[in-house]
Amino acid sequence: MKTIKNVRAIFFDVFGTVFDWHNSIYQETKTFTKQNNLTFDEFKFTDNWRAGFRLLQSHVAKGERSYLSMDDIHMEVLNKLLEELKIQNIDKNKLIEFNQSWHRLIPWSDSLSGLRDLKENYIISALSNGNLSMLVKLSKNSNTPWDTILSTEFFGTYKPDPKVYLGAIEMLDVLPKESMMVASHAYDLDGANRAGMKTCYVHRPNEFGTGKSEDYGDLSRFDIVVESFEDISKHLSN
Repeated sequence: MKTIKNVRAIFFDVFGTVFDWHNSIYQETKTFTKQNNLTFDEFKFTDNWRAGFRLLQSHVAKGERSYLSMDDIHMEVLNKLLEELKIQNIDKNKLIEFNQSWHRLIPWSDSLSGLRDLKENYIISALSNGNLSMLVKLSKNSNTPWDTILSTEFFGTYKPDPKVYLGAIEMLDVLPKESMMVASHAYDLDGANRAGMKTCYVHRPNEFGTGKSEDYGDLSRFDIVVESFEDISKHLSN
């Protein structure tokens, strides 16, 4: 088993890595359709909402569009999806409440116990594309035991822009080689690796509700690969 030494701070992606966004949003979407007497494919809608965010996020990270918060992007995508479905005249407050479904996600079953274990010996921090107010509400709702919460909002861009990783490391006063990024997305870990951080890939086969992870190629390029947050500490040694 591969062991990593001298890690001081561990940064975690949030959406998909710590929280089961797909099932959470799928259930919220079903509630939304029922309350508003709507009929459409809630599973597909959930996928499209996330895909729309990722697309706009990538435009911002590449400097192709001015910074928008995750909440603002989610609302823009939500309005576009409803327009495509020819759904109109939904009360503004109902749309805001639905958009805030992303503040109410449920953690994966191993997330909180794994984080509590790691917190005993390491600084643990969220490093997320979510805006700070969103991340605070999400973490408060789920009792997530962070030492701190860092948002890409601080840097006016999104992962995998190198400014995010280097800025987060500087804020916690650690060296890149003393830090590790944990994520279920290869693009995030590849970005962290380019910034000199160590990397941990965690399998989340149900992230898209299908029981099948995205194909990220040869995972051996990451320092460690785990099936659960509860396995991470087994690979660390100081």
